[in-house]
Order: sequence, then structure tokens, then C-alpha cells
Amino acid sequence: MVLLAHDEVQWAARPRWPVGPLWQGRERGEALEAIATLLERAPRSRLGYLERVDLLLGYPHVHYLLLPWQEGLYSDLDWQGFAMALFGQHHDLDPTRWQVAVDPAPFGQARLAAAVGKELLEALQALLRARRLPIGSCRPLLVDALRRHWRQLPADYRFVVREADAVSCLLGQQGLLEQVCVLPVAPRAALSEALLMVEVLCDVAERQTLVVAPRQERDSPSHWLGSLHPWLAEPTP
Repeated sequence: MVLLAHDEVQWAARPRWPVGPLWQGRERGEALEAIATLLERAPRSRLGYLERVDLLLGYPHVHYLLLPWQEGLYSDLDWQGFAMALFGQHHDLDPTRWQVAVDPAPFGQARLAAAVGKELLEALQALLRARRLPIGSCRPLLVDALRRHWRQLPADYRFVVREADAVSCLLGQQGLLEQVCVLPVAPRAALSEALLMVEVLCDVAERQTLVVAPRQERDSPSHWLGSLHPWLAEPTP
């Protein structure tokens, strides 16, 4: 598992054969250079063809939008086209340079969309292919965290993913997605300060807050759900 953040990459690996202990590493710097450095240190299985890399993309590598329900959109391609049009309006993204994915949702509900730069994806694929390490999956960090903790969310909630220098927030009301926002924050800023900014920008009242973060903050009224990824929470021997 490889997590790409603003200026740091975290790597957690456990060889499949023979099964070995969890290995964790981190490297600061530009994403591709940091991954290349970690590739030299990460353990590899004897059966290399079994290995895959699961990529998680954090801030600022992903843009998010919440798509309101639209009558007449039936296929995934329909929703992707709608998402790309909105990304162009709100973020001025060139559709030829960005890849869009829309998270599925029940009929009649809003959908969370994410956009990632194609240049970054192609560079990651080329780098890992050169090391004979294919990509198993590639997901935005907020989407991955939401899928893991969806069943733990109350009817009205503020779901927060805290990274070192950003906060991604999903607001829900009566079990339905309401808003999404991403805010850059100072590395040592308190979560309470970031959440106050969310309340002001999104114009919503305070509600139950559930947080995915590297560690639990002391004296925080929010409920900590766990680390950014299960493997990042495990201690290494």
C-alpha cells in the first residue's frame, strides 16, 4: 500500500510468499522520486508475479465534487461526463488532462466524484511497471476511507479525513451526502480550528464528527475511527 500526500509518500508492505512481517517506510519529497527511493528499500516476495501495489491518493493530488442527482443519467459514462463538465466549471480542469471517477450511489442520491491528473497516473504506472510491480488499485484517500467506515456513520454527520496539511470533509444529513470540501491547513493546526473553517465555508451547524487520522488527538470531542489505512496503524517489529 502506497499513500501519496503533499510532500511525503508512505509505504506499507507485507510479502505474500514467504509471508513476512509488515514493513513501513516513508520518504519526503516529490511523489515519483520518493516512490523510487522507497522501491529500493521495500521488501519483495520471491514470487514477484503475485505482488501488486494499491495506491491511495491524498491532498493535493485529487479534486472532489458532490454531484446532485440528475434525471436521465443512466450509465457510468453519463455520470462521468456530467462530473467532467462540473469539474470544468468549478475547478477549470481540462478534460483531456484529468481522469474522473464517480462513486456509485443508490437511485435518487448524490454521488461523490473525484478527478486525478492523467500525467500523474501515467507516470506512476510507468515507474512501477519498470520495477515489474503492477498497480492493483488506485483510489482517492477520502473515497477509500468512506467505503471502510460507511456503516459507522450516523444519520447526521461530519466525516473527516485528516492529513498532515489538509482536511477533507464530507457532510451528511439524514443519511444522505450533502457537501464535500477540502481545506489546506498548517501541519500543527488543531483539528478544531479546521472544523471551524468548515462550518463557516459550508454554512452548516456543528454535528457529530467522525475522524480518520494518523492518530487520535487529545481532548478532541470528535470520534476517532482509525488510521488513514489499517496497515499504517500496525506497529512494525
